[in-house]
Amino acid sequence: MGIYLLLLPPIHVFFPLCFRSVSSRMSSSASDLMSRWPRQQQLLLPINLHLLANPGDSLLLQQTLDRLLRWLCPSLRIFHVSERASPFRAQTRICTVAGYPSLAITFFLHEAYGEERILKVLDFFQRPPWQYHHTESCGSRTRGIHITSSSSPSNALLRPYLLPSRDFFSLGAGMPVWGVRPVHCGGEILRITLYSSCGNYEDAVRFYETVMQRQAEEQKAGFCWFTLHTEPGLCLQLALKQLSPGVGVEACSSAVLQFSVEEMGQLVPLLPNPCTPISTTRWQTEDLDGNKVLFQ
Repeated sequence: MGIYLLLLPPIHVFFPLCFRSVSSRMSSSASDLMSRWPRQQQLLLPINLHLLANPGDSLLLQQTLDRLLRWLCPSLRIFHVSERASPFRAQTRICTVAGYPSLAITFFLHEAYGEERILKVLDFFQRPPWQYHHTESCGSRTRGIHITSSSSPSNALLRPYLLPSRDFFSLGAGMPVWGVRPVHCGGEILRITLYSSCGNYEDAVRFYETVMQRQAEEQKAGFCWFTLHTEPGLCLQLALKQLSPGVGVEACSSAVLQFSVEEMGQLVPLLPNPCTPISTTRWQTEDLDGNKVLFQ
């Protein structure tokens, strides 16, 4: 497969709203987000990810994501940035071990197209507004993931690219983490991964199977995925990954997953948490780990 670059002007979505602090239920600002979102933007793919930026940051973050996707996979514009009315303030942690971010976006790029392409994405992640977040290590254990380091000023320095490394980067507090990985065979993948606490994983799989109305594909215990879109040489996946026992999950308060569904009346009674309408065509709920979920 060749590499095609589609140079289109970026589409920027920019509007003010107020996203209040996360609670055990979906905040009313998620309703605000969806009620103001242009309908034509929601119908492109079965899944979209809405990111909420601090005042003054939304245009830069949307341009950053547009530039990255326009170069790697121009047909998959699924990341939409909007803006808070007031800055998000991360809670000060008393404990030394933070929860693992619930959302990760990973680009699996084929080595056959050149190592320079993978290095360029890594270099992209190492420049502002991106910042180093953590390194993930599977180690020798059979299930789950384990955090071997966390974000700190010393870790924010440029790190040499090594194939065994599994570095993640972030666009700010409450945002998903991002990474790039090489693949040796098959097509390239844009994967959105939801991390679930060890005890919630099986229920989380059933939740998203209910939403998707299909069974997940399982590669090994503690990891599965749904293929949401395919085209020559590329596919879009939503994956679920089980965290190790004792590792908590931290819902990304600046991210909202949105799914297109056919029949809400049949879906609502099957969901574990209350699901409420925010318009005639949109509903909101949470999954088992507190991730905000919207239905179109």
